[in-house]
Amino acid sequence: MLFERHPVLIRGAGEHASAIAWHLHLAGFPVVMTELPQPLAIRREVAFSRALRSGAWTVEDVTARLCCEPLKIDSSGAPGDRPPADVDATTAAAVRDAWDAGEIALVIDPGLALLPHLEIFAIVDARMQKTASQAIRGHAPFTLAIGPGIEAGEQVDVVVETERGHDLGRIIRQGRAAHDTSIPGEIAGETINRVYFAPADGRFWAHVEIGQLVRKGDLLGVVEGDGEPRTVVTQIAGRVRGLLADGATITAGTKLADVDPRGETIDPATLSDKGRTIAAGVLTALLEALGAADDKR
Repeated sequence: MLFERHPVLIRGAGEHASAIAWHLHLAGFPVVMTELPQPLAIRREVAFSRALRSGAWTVEDVTARLCCEPLKIDSSGAPGDRPPADVDATTAAAVRDAWDAGEIALVIDPGLALLPHLEIFAIVDARMQKTASQAIRGHAPFTLAIGPGIEAGEQVDVVVETERGHDLGRIIRQGRAAHDTSIPGEIAGETINRVYFAPADGRFWAHVEIGQLVRKGDLLGVVEGDGEPRTVVTQIAGRVRGLLADGATITAGTKLADVDPRGETIDPATLSDKGRTIAAGVLTALLEALGAADDKR
């Protein structure tokens, strides 16, 4: 790899984190991603977090490999109870093996226990929590986050803008990204009606599949919790682009699905224009940081 001495750790393995990992991998950076035991990504066709269930997942010819014990799936198809695995030198060795095989590494490690076992050049917080997050500046030579809630120059070195529009992908060296409006970005004239959230706590069971064409009023899925099951019904026609994994345990307000009103013209198995633009900003910031590091030598 071109930048084999400058590994990058990405927090999160959802849609945007995966777009970043995809671009950095092809640019020549060794990449390791860390994820929760039960990820909540909905655009799962383009999320490397899928490897938590299958052991490996490929997005546009780039493969991520799980480098720890895989999740145990119960008889219903849902992730079973699993204590956090110990992250140690053995895990780090598995990460290096994935890199040697030309793959992205994935580890269940929300607490970053892997850091002491690898010489990481940069940490990218791509979890899109949209709220104030723990400062990671100083935990690696270069730190970066995407989206709102984190301050560049304080909690991290750099922030990359994630709001759709003119500034998407912009590198912010001081201050914060645009405030989260809680309104999904407009696609083909649709905003709030294209994204669906859990109406209650419980477990989610899908009645459609990613890539399926739906009409307004179709049943997307059901949330089973206390009381009667709660249905989730489409508000627009289009193609199911994102869908939470079957059997996921959720709380009210968890994002469950999104329907793209452009229908057949979009491919849920390819990276989005937004993801690619954010990734370009991250890659540019990393290359700039590498140049600055070289200038100091």
